Amino acid sequence: MFIEILQAGTGDSIWVSHNKKNIVIDGGKSTTAIRTRYDQMPQDEIIDLLVVTHIDSDHIAGIIALIKHMKKKGETHRLKHIWFNFPKKEDINEYSVPEGNELTSLLLEIDRLCWNNNTSELLGSTTEVGDIKLHVLAPDHDVAYEYKPKEPDELGACSDDWHIDLRTLIDNVDDDDLDEGGANSQSIIILAECEGKKILLPGDSTPKVLCDALQYYNKTNGTPLELDLMKLPHHGSTRNVTKNIIDEIKCSNFIISTKKNNKYYFPNKETIAKLIRYRESADKAINVYFNYQESLDILGITADELKKNNINLNVCNGFRI
Repeated sequence: MFIEILQAGTGDSIWVSHNKKNIVIDGGKSTTAIRTRYDQMPQDEIIDLLVVTHIDSDHIAGIIALIKHMKKKGETHRLKHIWFNFPKKEDINEYSVPEGNELTSLLLEIDRLCWNNNTSELLGSTTEVGDIKLHVLAPDHDVAYEYKPKEPDELGACSDDWHIDLRTLIDNVDDDDLDEGGANSQSIIILAECEGKKILLPGDSTPKVLCDALQYYNKTNGTPLELDLMKLPHHGSTRNVTKNIIDEIKCSNFIISTKKNNKYYFPNKETIAKLIRYRESADKAINVYFNYQESLDILGITADELKKNNINLNVCNGFRI
């Protein structure tokens, strides 16, 4: 299984492929990356599954661009199945989401497209895309008619912690200020499994939703979830990573997907401090991978700090697991 974390601006765009099967999860804010990756797909392959985890622009904008691109090329038949928790009609007035409505309109024009707009129905089952097995861990209820306007405090804004010493952050981390609402809480959380390897892709999931999903999964399976790779939620926001989440998994390899964000200061340096502080044992190294060099550089973590805390920070866009 090959996982590509596309350089799609400050958002997420993930391309998963294996044995000519393709799964696309979100499209990012910058629309060039996903259109370019689509054009590189061999002509004998299709997008077997497209997932829009939630309606925020930094996840859905690239998908709108991709569908328009496929339509312009006369290739919408190369899209087989979509998961998108949004009503299949254009007259929703309760919460006007222009991009959600625009994508809905585009999808309704595609013949024979299989559309699941209530992924909670998939909980407890396994979806197979070739040899890739997908488990939906959340949401646990139909969110299609629950969209509410974002309030300013739901946007997850953090203060700039890039200039703070890593040791200071480690000594003072807490989970007092967390992301709680808005579309993030409705993110589709996916566990992908192939040939014994597992990767967790939680979108921008809020801590409570993600922790509840992991606890339920672990209770059902009787053991903590062992992961080969996990994308950290919400572009490395410290408000979306907690001790409770880290306690529910066994994982040493993490991905942060975002270009340096000067508005919300993603990725937060405190997120790295939390991984160090909350891990089970300092004996095993933590590996964090960024899809932009500038997102790593802005943290200003020195080689000596990395060595002292047994953590490796690298830039990597593709993972074969």
